[in-house]
Amino acid sequence: MNSQSNVPNWANVEPVGGERHLPVYLLLDTSSSMDGAPLESVRQGLEQFQREVTNDPFAREVVKVGVITFDSNAQLVTNGLAPINSFQPPELKASGTTRLDLAFRELSKSIDRDVVKSIRGAQKGDWRPVVFVLTDGQPTVDHDVWKAARDAIVERPKGQIKTSVIFAVGCGPNVIDDTLKAISTGTAFRMGTDATSFTELFKYLSQSLTSSVQPGGDIEDPFANVSPPSNLVRIP
Repeated sequence: MNSQSNVPNWANVEPVGGERHLPVYLLLDTSSSMDGAPLESVRQGLEQFQREVTNDPFAREVVKVGVITFDSNAQLVTNGLAPINSFQPPELKASGTTRLDLAFRELSKSIDRDVVKSIRGAQKGDWRPVVFVLTDGQPTVDHDVWKAARDAIVERPKGQIKTSVIFAVGCGPNVIDDTLKAISTGTAFRMGTDATSFTELFKYLSQSLTSSVQPGGDIEDPFANVSPPSNLVRIP
């Protein structure tokens, strides 16, 4: 009897590669309240995220990253979607207020410009974008304004590229659970502003993404199959 296993050894499987990518957008609050240690921890977290995702042979072939910072303005600081193996964490400076509405509008423009759309009978296009929002407080515009910008992303018309999931995390004492839940399309969390919390957050983000692109992973919901660290408090 042949006792050889039929289960493939994924460590010896070559990544698929090709032109299809998983766009990952990181919307980062850089308002003045993030100045100092919190923003430095975010910068270090981005470096950790880049290293860990690049080290995975499947993820480095498919993940592209776009970083949108938002304060009184919003900017796609990566100038498009950068392949993870060439992604350079941008310099982050804190100033101004928290215009989340502008971040969602910048996201919409980038999706239309930078994400490859499927063409029936010709190309599959990219997978639906994953969006991660990190903020330490309330948006500084009326609820109806930022919520309309968020809903315009989630409820894009037929024929336009839609996101797969918006994942929201609030850091510090000034976040409001209901706001985080309204930002997210699924699970939302809150956490502290100590360096360990940010380290664990970006580790969770990188593990979720690398898990999702493995054979059998859920690329439509990267956060479905990886348990969050204990310092991320799930909002019920």
